[in-house]
Amino acid sequence: MNLALKKRTLGQFFTKNPFWLKKHILEFIKSTKANIAFDPFAGDGDLLNLAKQIGFKKMTGLDIDRSLNWKINDSLLNIPKVKNSVLITNPPYLTNYSAKRKGIYDSVKKYFDICKYDDLYQLAVEKCLSNDFGVMIIPETFINSGFPKNRLISVTIIENQLFNDTENPVCVICFDNKNKLNDKIKVYKNDKLLGNLSYFEKMRKIPHKNIYMKFNSPKGQIALRAVDTTNPQKPISFMKPEEIDYDLSDIKHSSRLITVIELEAKNDAIDKMIEYSNDSLVNFRKKTHDVLLSPFKGNKKNGERRRRLDYLTARAILEDAYEFVNPDAKLKLF
Repeated sequence: MNLALKKRTLGQFFTKNPFWLKKHILEFIKSTKANIAFDPFAGDGDLLNLAKQIGFKKMTGLDIDRSLNWKINDSLLNIPKVKNSVLITNPPYLTNYSAKRKGIYDSVKKYFDICKYDDLYQLAVEKCLSNDFGVMIIPETFINSGFPKNRLISVTIIENQLFNDTENPVCVICFDNKNKLNDKIKVYKNDKLLGNLSYFEKMRKIPHKNIYMKFNSPKGQIALRAVDTTNPQKPISFMKPEEIDYDLSDIKHSSRLITVIELEAKNDAIDKMIEYSNDSLVNFRKKTHDVLLSPFKGNKKNGERRRRLDYLTARAILEDAYEFVNPDAKLKLF
């Protein structure tokens, strides 16, 4: 099996860049007082080499890949508990959909058969929690996933491109052996503390679905570019359909990046709704530091992570705009 195929099948991305190890993450590692660095997905050994550089004398590495010089272990099935250790790892990332699209599903079917999540990295996190302390480099989508976060100490968004062979947006989670509430879990972006997880959960916008609204409709009166471009001056925006730089005839039922939204609204209200929605979105992004928007591959030219606006949040913003423009409207569930 050649290297490219092996990476694709095993979901491997090797961690060459150490800039993810922020000061607060290093302080957490030292606070565990562990004397063994343990990587159950050791790969090329980059993370264990880094552990050696920060003072660890003992290292334990496991991997499923027989071409690597580690004890063989399928860590997506089981991870042994190593006493007096802190787990430092970058597990495989692979969604059910991607495995099928790439034609490699049969190679990983046994994992998805036991996985209640849609990405194998979440299965890896679940297995890693058999240990008391850990630091894991995982997709940033984890933040907005339904995976239980009660064991976390912190989650850190890393905006710089971490891998040489993929633009996957990542975060770093630190966990210990104690359950805790969301207000005790810190959220960072790079080196900056943004707040706690409880704050961000309270800031989520949930639609009431009390207004007729149809996304990806050819009859739509409001267009939405739901993803940041690389140009910081062209972010996610609501606009009139004729203003968007896209052939709207290409929009399909499954489109998630560009859409046209149909509402029961008079033409003279549309401009006001668009203006209100964009102002609301800018304010939401500022208050949440973009944590609640889905990460999108690649960064803007100013180095900030590109983001995508999911349609539930977009609906909630448009509902607020509709109610602002039509304060006397009688609302009902749809």
